[in-house]
Amino acid sequence: MFLTIYDLIFFSIIAFSAYGIWQHNNISLLARAAAKRHCAKEGVQLLDQNVILKRIGITKSHRSLFAIKRSYAFEFSSVGDYRYKGSIVMHGKLLAHIELAPFKTPL
Repeated sequence: MFLTIYDLIFFSIIAFSAYGIWQHNNISLLARAAAKRHCAKEGVQLLDQNVILKRIGITKSHRSLFAIKRSYAFEFSSVGDYRYKGSIVMHGKLLAHIELAPFKTPL
């Protein structure tokens, strides 16, 4: 039995979609690891051990013509009683920016 051109297009779309989902998952894991390292460096605790995708788009890249820009949000705590917000921006697989909201430092 031979595959038609429509079958090849269909399987190609499925393969590219699966690859895109796999890449997105890997980049989310990189963002979470970067947020965890940054929180540890600042002496605060990453809460819930996760980052949440807030925005996705296309941006100009220094290494290629364009990159997918993903913006994530996370929460952290400095003294244990307040939740503060943080954000992380990834351009493709590269970390572009991490920002922590102003927080109380322990005495």
